[in-house]
Amino acid sequence: MIKRIYIKDFAIIREAEVLLKNGLTVITGETGAGKSILLKSLGIALGGKAEKTDVRSGQSQSVVETELTDEKIYRRLISKGGRTRSFIDDEPLVESEYREAVQLLADFHGQHEQQYIMNSKTHIDFLDRFCKAEMMVEKIDTIYNHLMDNIHSLKAAKSKLENASNEKELLQFQVQEIEAVSPDIDEDISLGKEFKRLNHMDELVSTVQRLNQSLTEHDHSIYRQLSSALSELENLSKYDESILSFIESMKQASVSIQDASANLIQYADGVESDPNRLEEVEERLHAIESLKRKYGGSIETVQDFVQTAGEKLKDLSGLGEKIDGLESEQKLLIHQYQKMADTLHNQRVKMAKAISKQIEDEMAKLNMAGATFEVTINTKSEVDSPIKKDGNRVKFGPKGYDKVEFFLSANPGEIPKPLTKVASGGEVSRIMLAIKSVLKKSDPIETLIFDEIDSGISGQAAEKVAEALADLSEEKQVICITHLPQIASKADHHLYVHKKIKNEQTDVEVRYLTESEKVEAIAELFSGESISVEGISSAKHFRSQARG
Repeated sequence: MIKRIYIKDFAIIREAEVLLKNGLTVITGETGAGKSILLKSLGIALGGKAEKTDVRSGQSQSVVETELTDEKIYRRLISKGGRTRSFIDDEPLVESEYREAVQLLADFHGQHEQQYIMNSKTHIDFLDRFCKAEMMVEKIDTIYNHLMDNIHSLKAAKSKLENASNEKELLQFQVQEIEAVSPDIDEDISLGKEFKRLNHMDELVSTVQRLNQSLTEHDHSIYRQLSSALSELENLSKYDESILSFIESMKQASVSIQDASANLIQYADGVESDPNRLEEVEERLHAIESLKRKYGGSIETVQDFVQTAGEKLKDLSGLGEKIDGLESEQKLLIHQYQKMADTLHNQRVKMAKAISKQIEDEMAKLNMAGATFEVTINTKSEVDSPIKKDGNRVKFGPKGYDKVEFFLSANPGEIPKPLTKVASGGEVSRIMLAIKSVLKKSDPIETLIFDEIDSGISGQAAEKVAEALADLSEEKQVICITHLPQIASKADHHLYVHKKIKNEQTDVEVRYLTESEKVEAIAELFSGESISVEGISSAKHFRSQARG
């Protein structure tokens, strides 16, 4: 139930906080005081559509906030630009998630409000709660989900089986192609280096031999020129000993040149030109590069492909057995679903007449004598469906194969038509009140909010509506705007909305009335703004009757 509503800078309301109570709460006040604004802000807090014009003049945003008895807080911020942001316990939610979270917190009944029961898709839920079939619906929902998973899996397996022969042949060819080469990790890198060396062998040998000649073999080789320079420096060192350090460095260079020359000779002698090996390396490199191009660009991806292909081949080999298992499972699930759906259907049909009669009786109490209410239960044909009704294949879903819809004829002699199309305004509120009165024990929504509940009624009908609201409030939190003293007199709590102007600024005050103030407010409903003695007397009489 709703515990509190907080409003800031919404329409003409500067700031208001109202603690809501259990039982029947009525809202009254002079015309234009903000009664409907109060309910509109509550509706927006619980997922209703907000507009930029809802933001109070001169302010950047509005805040509407609702707290439930479980202390969860639902908050919406409306910007001047029209954007709405939604939060639950300060956690931001996208609009679709927020609306889903709040849809069963309160049921609004008014000319401009989206009503839960005015959505024909919910009618089956009302009927099932009246039938006390919720647990059965949960079970059939579970079976339905398993069956749909099975149908999709079986369809996919059969489709795969149709292409299995070609796919299996291709996979086997691909695996054989890769295994024929069986490349090792980094083998392409080492072969690439070897290919470069073998492919440039003649150039390597000739260059090494030429460089060796330049280093040591020619008459004017670097080694001979260095030896000559050393001799000259040794002669000069007789005159200057500091030259000895240069001589040592050159001797080391001479030794290094001799070592390099010897190593080059050894390298050249050890190199053998092998055309056959070059051809082998080139062919293997080509085979590896071909695999890389086909299967992912690297040896690692080639090896991964082989592993994945092996798993697919194993899966394809077991398709027949898998299909057999799925078909057996499907037969069992269809049998379970069919049995449960038939049971649900029979229970719905059995209870449909009972609920129709009770709602008609309630409507008669609400000055709608002669109105007819019907619960229709139909099915829709579907050629490919595995589920049958009376031998015919029918469309099925998580709640069975029934399509439930409420039909109404508000006047004697008229043919009943879909409730969602024929009811409107104050009439729909009384119809909803009749339905809620019948379903109050099974309806999960704990808070009912009525606007224009008393439109177009008076006298005995008004008294009956008041009694129905009072009875309903014994098990639900009921909030309603009223203009009728009969309804206001039955209220457990009375909220009065008053508009005031201060410093040329309009504001709204919302407060609970004391017992004496309630009498005056009820008298005002009798007499208008100028309360008469007769109005006060009638108000006291109504209050005393209401309190028994």
